[in-house]
Amino acid sequence: MTNLFYITGTRRGLGAALQEKYGNCNSLEECDIFINCKHEYGEFSQSKLLYRAAELNKRIINIGSNSPDQSKKQPHIYQVEKFALDKANEQLFYQGIETTNVRFGYFDSPRVADVTDKNMSIEYCVGIIDWVLQQPHRVKEITVCP
Repeated sequence: MTNLFYITGTRRGLGAALQEKYGNCNSLEECDIFINCKHEYGEFSQSKLLYRAAELNKRIINIGSNSPDQSKKQPHIYQVEKFALDKANEQLFYQGIETTNVRFGYFDSPRVADVTDKNMSIEYCVGIIDWVLQQPHRVKEITVCP
């Protein structure tokens, strides 16, 4: 059986690469696996979509961030929103929802084109998500940094 994926944030970067690998159906309602990739500043949209997908009993992969770990150094709304995603994922995971939060450090994407730190390749990040999907047991979260 082939799984249907619904992936947000597919215009560029990781979302575009995930869509290329897995395809993308038209809605959250018709998918088997939801990849929650699109972040919108000030909207908490990833957390809202996570709860909606959980209500629909979908397999969920959230694209989180390692940035909440840096929140005491340079506070920013992005870090707060990603922290909220961390906590929402944790809450739902312990309620039995099949949800995973993949917390990446910097990877090659237009969003971080100005970052001079070492970045992971998009292909490597897609491979991490593929690994999570292949696991026989639930994976609550994974943090991967260059």
